[in-house]
Order: sequence, then C-alpha cells, then structure tokens
Amino acid sequence: MGLKEDKTVPGREDRVEACMAHGGCASGIGKQDKICLKNSERGFSQAGLCQLLPTLGMLLTLPETAVIVHGAIGCGSAGFGMNTSIRLHHLLRGNPNAKDSLWFTTNLDESDVVHGGEQRLEETILTVNERYRPKSIIVMQTCTPSIIGDDLVGVIEKVRPLIDTPLLYSHCEGFKTKVWATGYDVAFHAMVHGFIEKDKEGPPPRKAGRKPGERPIVNVINLASMGKPDEVEIERLLNAIGIDVLIGPNFGDREKIRQMTQADLTVSVCPTHDDYFVDYLHTEYGIPFVLRDMPIGLANTRNWLLDIARNFDLEKEALALIEQEEAKARKAVERYLPALKDIRVFLSAGEFRAVVTGGLFQELGMEIVGLRSYHHDDFGTEFYARLVQAQEGKDFPVDIANFQPFELVNLLKRVKPDLFCGHVFDNAWAARLGFPTITIFRIFDYYVGYRGYYEVAKKAVRNLRNHAFNTKLSQNVQGAYKKEWYEEDPFKYIKTDAPSAQDPETAAA
Repeated sequence: MGLKEDKTVPGREDRVEACMAHGGCASGIGKQDKICLKNSERGFSQAGLCQLLPTLGMLLTLPETAVIVHGAIGCGSAGFGMNTSIRLHHLLRGNPNAKDSLWFTTNLDESDVVHGGEQRLEETILTVNERYRPKSIIVMQTCTPSIIGDDLVGVIEKVRPLIDTPLLYSHCEGFKTKVWATGYDVAFHAMVHGFIEKDKEGPPPRKAGRKPGERPIVNVINLASMGKPDEVEIERLLNAIGIDVLIGPNFGDREKIRQMTQADLTVSVCPTHDDYFVDYLHTEYGIPFVLRDMPIGLANTRNWLLDIARNFDLEKEALALIEQEEAKARKAVERYLPALKDIRVFLSAGEFRAVVTGGLFQELGMEIVGLRSYHHDDFGTEFYARLVQAQEGKDFPVDIANFQPFELVNLLKRVKPDLFCGHVFDNAWAARLGFPTITIFRIFDYYVGYRGYYEVAKKAVRNLRNHAFNTKLSQNVQGAYKKEWYEEDPFKYIKTDAPSAQDPETAAA
C-alpha cells in the first residue's frame, strides 16, 4: 500500500522506525539497534505534542480553506494558537488582505459519543460550504470520533458528490502515534487525495518530458516552519543557474498543488519533513528527487545545490555560483568571527534543522556542546557523526525528546553553554537560566542559503553582546524544579540501554 491507496497514514514508529526517547552522546547515534531506539519509552513524561497540531499547522496554510475539526471543542481550540502566524505568513507573501484562518469544530458532546457524530459532521460540511463558500474544505478526525467508530471516509464519500468544493480529509488522532512528525505525512495525504486523486477532474496526466531549450522546473517543498525570505533566497539561487522553481504545497492553492505533478525534479528542504510527499510524486508521476541535505550553512548549501544541478547537467553553472556566493558570504561574516570563536552552543529543534544548524555554527568557529532533537529517524543519523568529526572527535550529549523541559534544563545546568539556539518555547527555558538565546527560526528572517549564513552570524553576535534581560530574568525568576533534580541523571526516566550522557566514556566532559 502507499499514499495513493491508504485511507489512513501509518505512524512513523512503523514507517521509518522513528525514535522519541533517547539520551546519550552524538557519536552513539546510529550505533544503537533501530528497533531498540524505536521502542524506547519514558517512565515519566512532562510534555508532548499531538500529531493534530503539525497537521493543522500545515493545512491552515492553504488559502481560502475551511478546516473542520471533527471532535471535542478542546481539539478545535488548537487553531487559535496558529492563526496569527498563518496570517503573517500570508502578509509576507504579498497578500495585504489576508484574513484570519477559517476553522470550525463539530463540538461533540456526551450524547454524540453515545449515538455517533457522523450526522453532525455531514451537516457541518454542508453548512460551512453553503455559508462561507471556501475554495476547499478539510475535515480533521480527532481521537473521540475515532474511538466511537465514526466512519470519516464514508461521510466524505457521501458528501463529495453533493458539493463542488474540493473536500479533503485527514485522520490525525493523537493516540495513534507518539511521533508528532507523523502529522506532516497526514497533511500531505489530505492534499494528495483532495486535490489530485479524488479531484473532480481526476489526477493530472504525467508530464511528457521537457522540450529542447526549455528551462527545467523544480518543486521545492516548503516547510510550515519556513518564511518567505527563505523562499526568496532559494528561488534566487536556483534561478541563477537556469532553473525555474515551484514552491509548495504550503500556502499553495489547488492549482499549484496539481501543477507540482508536472515538475522535472522534486527537492526537499527538510528530508524528514517531506519524504512522504516526495515518494508519491516519484511513484505516481515518475518525478526524480533530491532528499538529502538542508541548505543551511556553506557546506550543506553547496551539497544541496550540486545535487540539484547534476540532474540537469548544470554543475558548471552551480559551481561558479557557489564559489561567488561563498566568497561574498565569508567576507561578510569576517567581522563577526572573533566574537564567535570557541563560543559553546546548545541546539534544540526538529532534528534536521538542529543538526545542520550545528554545522553552520561550526563553520563560524563555534563548538557544539549539546543538542536536543524532537524526534530521531535515519535522515539525521550521519549528521551527528559529522558534527563530532568537525570538532576533532569532541563529543556532546544528545537528548531525543518530544520537548520534556525537565531534561533540557538539567542538561543546560550541566554543560553551561555560552549560547542557546532553539525555537521560542525552548528559548524561554534557557532564558530563565540566564543563557543568551537566539531563535532557530522566525518567519521574518533569512536562515537558509548564503543570506541565512550571514544573518545567523549577525544575530548570534548581537545576542552575545547584549543579553542583560536574560541575566536579570534568571536573578528574579524562581526555578521550575527542585535542586535535587539537577543532581540526577538527565536521562533517568528513559527506559533504554543506550549509554548515559554523564558517562565520561561516552560523552564530552
């Protein structure tokens, strides 16, 4: 079975044997048995993330789309936290009339749990279509209707012939997987079935081939966690070597997503994010793909561009551009290098962004002293070894955790980094301890490519020079945990045979 046939998406525990709980050292990643990593558990868990949230975060980006969350009202409330970010994304993409996201909930109550919620869902779809006339409707099934046995696909197939609006659906029940990144696969599944496979026009035909002299078209799969400035940088670089770019599917409409089936190559910006959709385009439309690097830092950007260029015999053009851009980038950051030399950095983010950002920091003369990844799969394995090798074998602790701030603060107390780089909610914990912090992603900032290399260096220096707020915050905020916790092994509650980061034989002092 595959994305085309499956009604539901398998959890990443099964599909890619992803890991959610591991504590050890960077040099050990990849040496443990994959099945053991997959089955690692925590005896105590403070936090977590439901796959509904990344699914919702991606599907809300589709313009003029109504999202119906089929379930209790608590699940539907998740849209509030994403609305501002999605609207800002649209503004940055040149839509001054961007509106709030349109989402609804079937708000199942006790009676619905007893009698079933299919009728309410059907009525909600028809009402939303009639009253709001969106360009597409997405139904997201949460835990409650799945537990009571509501047939989501049956309702969708019953309603689909009654309306002209494309109808998408997603099974994103949180209890089905612990690996929140499965939500990306669920979102791609909804787009493929709603806009391509089940579209009233039917799936587009395969592209016949490129005509002589025609510029190649490359799909660049954008992340929900990628701003417009990064898309501009990617487009600039690929255009410069003779390649046209189609960026999607996030923030793309039905027409753009269908157009992605006609490209000459599909390129991922983050392999762990995109492989499900990449595989569909390759299997069903024969589109070759690049699924290896993330264009962050000089080395990874070089590899990413050359991998693309090889598909079109444009290596000469790509190398000329790379040499020119690298020279400009190195010259631009020269003034920042003295302030960054030997700065000790702790990183926290989705795995692939974290490890490639670690490479960028090393190129700036900094040292990685700790890293927390939100999950682990094989796409990131080799990059840990690269980071250790770049530091002449100097190891560092790695925490694979779906957040778990109690482990993070314990590690930070131990390694005492000079700089912390993470998402905003991670930075809050580091700031409480007084460490300088920079965000690993903001939609307003450049982060990828050569412009990103410069901007990250500048941001790091600026925050290292002035972090008085964090210092004063640490002096006036009570600690969240008892002092005794900081004397414990940070990975105490992980049920695994992996070596502890405190073991001097396996982790850096």
